[in-house]
Amino acid sequence: MQQKIWSWIKWASLAVSAGSVVLAVGLMWFAGPAEVETVAETVERPKTEVESPLIVERKDGEVIWQLRAEEAKQQLDGMMHLINPELILFTQQGREVTIEAKQAWLEPIQRNIQFNGQVNVQYEVWKMQSESLVYNSTLDEVHVPEKFTIKGKTISARGKGMRLNRNSEKINVDQGIWIQDSNPQWQGVK
Repeated sequence: MQQKIWSWIKWASLAVSAGSVVLAVGLMWFAGPAEVETVAETVERPKTEVESPLIVERKDGEVIWQLRAEEAKQQLDGMMHLINPELILFTQQGREVTIEAKQAWLEPIQRNIQFNGQVNVQYEVWKMQSESLVYNSTLDEVHVPEKFTIKGKTISARGKGMRLNRNSEKINVDQGIWIQDSNPQWQGVK
């Protein structure tokens, strides 16, 4: 008799367990998609847009550079996308280096600026053109990694990989340069 009770309990518990599994699968099947999917679609991404922003960088009370743009948009990675930016670097000798492009990206924390698309640089009596340019705020240096051309009153040049230090106004070319000067007196030639 005891064996019949244990056998009956065994089969009853097996039936209850199997029924629970079937009930759980049935409920999941008829429940439909999870609510998480619908919530993800309704969450909007943050958007920050600024018209005509102006950022001024100072060091020891003197203006180092000033950045303007027609429009700025904050990206999800923290970068600011600038439309038609203009960066003016002020040298210690009181000269201005103006950099313009179609677009740029500003790292707000590092203060580095990457220019892309028809980059134009105006420095004293010459103008430079390139497709990209990076201003590294930490090194206080303009780097032109791509090909560039320079036109001035008596000089024309082209090369690749130029660096301009804002503080000393020293220019280095990393990968070669071709220069033509119709008035080479700066070299000591008469």
